Amino acid sequence: MIASKFGIGQQVRHRLSGVLGVIVDVDPEYSLEEPKLEEVGAAEKLRAAPWYHVVMEDEDGEQVHTYVAEIQLSGETSFEHPEQPSMDELAASIRQQLQAPRLRH
Repeated sequence: MIASKFGIGQQVRHRLSGVLGVIVDVDPEYSLEEPKLEEVGAAEKLRAAPWYHVVMEDEDGEQVHTYVAEIQLSGETSFEHPEQPSMDELAASIRQQLQAPRLRH
C-alpha cells in the first residue's frame, strides 16, 4: 500500500513555480494513459509514488487541472491567500463536501 503525503482538499505549492493549488484527487501511482510516463520525462521510480490531480490558476486567473508527482509539491501552511481567494474557496468547499454526511435514498 502506498501512503500519500497530501489529501483531497489540501492546498499545496508547486516546488519549482511556487504556484498555489488544491488537491482534487490522488492516484497511488502514475495512471494516465496519455501521455505515457516516458513522454513526461519522469524517472521510472516516480511511477510507484503518488500522483495528484491539482487545480491551479494560470496567469490569467483561470483554473486549470494539472497532474503532478508528489515530489513536485510542498504543503501549504496558510489557509488564507488574498492574492488567490478562489483557491481558498475551492479548498474550503472540497473539505466541506468531504465532511458532510451523504444521505442515501
